[in-house]
Amino acid sequence: MKVLSRYIAWRAFKGILMAFVIVTSIIMLVDFVESNRDIGADANLNTGQVLLLTALKTPQLIEQTIPFVVLFGIMGALYGMNRRSELIVMRASGLSAWRFLRPAVFVVLVLGILWSVIFNPLATSAMRGYETLKTSYLGEANAQSQETIWLRDGTEFEQTVIYAPQVDLIQRKLMSPEFTMFETDTQGDLIFSHRFDAKEAVLLPTGYWQLTDVIESRPDGSQQPIQALSLPTTITARQLQETQTNSGLLPIWDLPGRIRDMRQAGFSSTALQIRFHKLLSLPLTLIAMSVIAAAVSMRLTREGGTLRFMLTGAAIGFGVFFIENMIGAFGEAGSISARMAVWIIPLFVMACGISYLSRIEDG
Repeated sequence: MKVLSRYIAWRAFKGILMAFVIVTSIIMLVDFVESNRDIGADANLNTGQVLLLTALKTPQLIEQTIPFVVLFGIMGALYGMNRRSELIVMRASGLSAWRFLRPAVFVVLVLGILWSVIFNPLATSAMRGYETLKTSYLGEANAQSQETIWLRDGTEFEQTVIYAPQVDLIQRKLMSPEFTMFETDTQGDLIFSHRFDAKEAVLLPTGYWQLTDVIESRPDGSQQPIQALSLPTTITARQLQETQTNSGLLPIWDLPGRIRDMRQAGFSSTALQIRFHKLLSLPLTLIAMSVIAAAVSMRLTREGGTLRFMLTGAAIGFGVFFIENMIGAFGEAGSISARMAVWIIPLFVMACGISYLSRIEDG
């Protein structure tokens, strides 16, 4: 049985690897064309430079498709074994569905754990390298974002909302920023304290905002000009950059600390919690996808209809992806907890798959 288990595990791994190569190739091709048309045309980049940008960006894009890679990989592996009548022979020798599913589940479990704890941080580092390289290619003019920026800073006793219509990431500078200060009263409500409108604000390495040409506005409507002003802050240059790249794409090891910091400052950390739980639940999600693939393969063994049931498996996978995103939106809106928004779908899918396999296996 050990030889058979190793064989099934190898076939599952080979199927996942083939699906990974196919999906990765498609993603890289599409992203290469888009990057060559947009970034390559703007910065006059050669093919090698565009290909490097694509290679750095691809790992982060692949992470969203890992469940589909496992689904199609396991389906392909079991379909290949079914086509060569290997599953039929196993079934005829008394081998249950649970027996040949176990090695495949072990493979996807290891894959999910490795991706969450190792490949995710590497993919995030590659994405940061992509942003840095993209900025260097396009020049300093591109570092000044035309999009508005919003930041929050403070403690449980006071809050600061920072708005700027433009930011220079290279100089760590906000253009025409507004610093709106709030204080917490005895009932825990935020009360407007004052506001600083500046010409520019520079984030210093010492943990201060250096404001110049400032106008201070008070609740009573009075205003006072200030030539220069320093405000303490807990915002770092890395956090400032992440507001322009995607603050949700943090490695799993940094998420607990960031969630804790945001809670202490009184900010909403729901999006980061959902991100963290998605990475934690990735092994379970991949197992659920392998159960779906096994259920489709069992029907193939007994009833035939290859194309129809392969399409059914793909449709179920896309349906799970759609429902998962919809439930995640409810979680980000605060309608349900982050844990429930993430864990309920893979648990439900796996329970349904196991129930289906049990019915066709045991009657």
